[in-house]
Amino acid sequence: MTSILLPTHLRAKLGPEVKMDVHWVDVKLADGTKFMNLVVRGGTAITGRAADPNGEGPLPFVSADIVALRRHALLGVLWPFWGKNGSRVG
Repeated sequence: MTSILLPTHLRAKLGPEVKMDVHWVDVKLADGTKFMNLVVRGGTAITGRAADPNGEGPLPFVSADIVALRRHALLGVLWPFWGKNGSRVG
């Protein structure tokens, strides 16, 4: 199983679990790339995409690449804002 540890300072943004031991999040990388609907287990590690079997699968980034995290937005990439600072997504 692939596991990408969440940076400690971003873990507080997870909020309550969606279901037992699972969070669904969107992440933004330092290069501006966004990954939507990722699975976080145990509140500490991304294990894959929600569409992967059991939410476990390979991802093309590492923990150090993550600069922002939010709970999965229901509108996904259509939601134009990222975080409280209002920076644009897209």
